[in-house]
Amino acid sequence: MNSLHDVGGIDGFGPVAWEKKEPVFHEPWEAHMRAVDALMLTKLRAYCVDETRHRIERINPVYYLGSSYYQIWLLRMESLLMEKGYLTEAEVQAKMRDITPEPPPSHLAPYRHIMPYVASPQRRTVIAPSGSANKEDAMPKYAVGDVVRVKDGAPLGHTRVPRYVRGKVGVITNLHGNFILPDQRVADGSMLYQPVYRVCFAAQHVWGDDAAPKDKLYLEMWEDYIEPEGQRA
Repeated sequence: MNSLHDVGGIDGFGPVAWEKKEPVFHEPWEAHMRAVDALMLTKLRAYCVDETRHRIERINPVYYLGSSYYQIWLLRMESLLMEKGYLTEAEVQAKMRDITPEPPPSHLAPYRHIMPYVASPQRRTVIAPSGSANKEDAMPKYAVGDVVRVKDGAPLGHTRVPRYVRGKVGVITNLHGNFILPDQRVADGSMLYQPVYRVCFAAQHVWGDDAAPKDKLYLEMWEDYIEPEGQRA
């Protein structure tokens, strides 16, 4: 992602509120919504997890930053089910009126929508993806100990590369096997398998000298997210 939805590494949001003995769900509707979402993902296969992530990062930033965790989930599920033909906008609005005939005023109401999808072949993390349609055929081009750099840029569309680690150098510590490349799956629906690596970054290299000198950051990276950098560690 490449917007306010990628909040990793951004400060200024204030302290994290800690709720003692926090329940899994604060309201019954959250549990019901979570169950329906699980059924749509695993039983009906109405959409995939990459589509849900891409939908969330297209929620209007005002609504995204001002809403609860499950409010965000509900909006993205509604949007996906309408796009896939399971629901219509009229049916959703009618059900909302049935549940809450006179909803309380909310400053977030005008922002409760999904922004249009914008993509550009020239602004992608992966321009010419490698990999294979057969999971077993994708062979890793890197090995444990290789020094790599995360590709830099400001892509449009979906990616699993966090903004704070773009352009940073790390060392591969593990190979996790082959998995579908999320960028390409969201862009055109293709099931392209690529090797996924665990890459270790020094915290000070990512966050600066204020980070603890012995801290490390480990991230999983698809093969086309990285490029060779220097000698093997």
